[in-house]
Amino acid sequence: MLARLILSLGLLLAAPAFAADDKGPLLSELMKQKGYVYAWDGMLSGETPPSWVGEYTKTLDGPPVPTIPVPLDGETCTLGFICEANACEDNQLYVLFAPGQRDAWGLLVSDGGISWLRRPDERIQDAIKSGLRR
Repeated sequence: MLARLILSLGLLLAAPAFAADDKGPLLSELMKQKGYVYAWDGMLSGETPPSWVGEYTKTLDGPPVPTIPVPLDGETCTLGFICEANACEDNQLYVLFAPGQRDAWGLLVSDGGISWLRRPDERIQDAIKSGLRR
C-alpha cells in the first residue's frame, strides 16, 4: 500500500541524495538552535505525530543525513530528514525550514500513508518533493 501511495505522488522516498557540494548540517545540529526548535514546534503544533517523532524531538537521535538546500520563491530553504530507528523505510519525516527559521512544514510518510504537517500550500509541497527528487 505504501509503495502505491508513493508512486501515486511520483516520489522516491529515501534519504535525500545530492551532490557532495550540496551537503548541509545534520538536522540534529540545526535543532540545537532556538530558531529551528521554534519552527519545528510550530510545525508539530496541533498535530499528532507518531511517537518516534516525539522521541527524536527529545533526543535528536536520528540518521546522520545532511540537510540540503531547496529553492522556493527565489530564496533557499533547508530540507532535513529523519526516520524511525529500525523502521526507516516505512516511517520517514521530511522537514522544510523557511529561510531565517521563520516556519517549517513536514511530509510524514508511514504505513498509514502520507500526511502534510502545518498544511503547506502547493508551492511548498512542490519544493519538498523537488528536494526528494535530487
